[in-house]
Amino acid sequence: MARGNRLLRRLLKHRETRSPHFAPISAEQVLNRAAALLAATLISGAVAWTAMSAWAAEPSEWPPGGEWPGLTANLIGAAGFAIVAAVLVYGTFRPVTSAAVAALYAVAQGCLLAWLGTAFDLGSGGLLANALLGTVLTGLAALAIRRAPWGTRASLVVVPATAATGLAALALVNAALAATGRGLFATAVPWWGWCLVLVLAVWSAYSYRVDLDLLDEHLATGAEDAWPAALAVATGPVGVYVWRLSDFRSRSIETSY
Repeated sequence: MARGNRLLRRLLKHRETRSPHFAPISAEQVLNRAAALLAATLISGAVAWTAMSAWAAEPSEWPPGGEWPGLTANLIGAAGFAIVAAVLVYGTFRPVTSAAVAALYAVAQGCLLAWLGTAFDLGSGGLLANALLGTVLTGLAALAIRRAPWGTRASLVVVPATAATGLAALALVNAALAATGRGLFATAVPWWGWCLVLVLAVWSAYSYRVDLDLLDEHLATGAEDAWPAALAVATGPVGVYVWRLSDFRSRSIETSY
């Protein structure tokens, strides 16, 4: 599972040529941009999830069409998927240097995750929404821990700390919303569901650790543009499934010959 993020791998192969007019970027610059993109994903996802949940609760009134979880929600989800897929595919061939495209991806990623959490909850009491939100919060935790003096220590230290921080943030979100009476997530999630969220948090923490290690390799080449690397790191909420599952598949294919 160590191959990791295809966008970062592409940047390592790209080997940007140093220019006398620009100094190499720092890890801090990339981490700041990546955190901003993940924050945009979190905000857009929260807004979209709130709207889609309201539409799904009253399908006969709004949106028109009646398709679960609503025609408008499905259109937003489809648009989010199209943008995310297009940027990921493009990024595997050429670095995405546009800040506007990176921001668009972050918003689309939030809308896509919100749609998945609404459309495929299947009566699980908000389990999927919790799991997807946990991947975003774990990513923000990974970026915060990376800035700490011990943030580059062994994975046996950093990965559990990242997962624990992400889960703590998820618990705080649930507690805060429960205290307001809004009830973002239902309380009917079974105990084994929370075990799955725990496993996903550890998996996400490991995925972000692999990506940040790849980022260090990229920065060591004297990279001059922070946005391609920041976008690559910010793809974590989707990449935790895309990159890791494709790693499993590619390894099984290689070992079958």
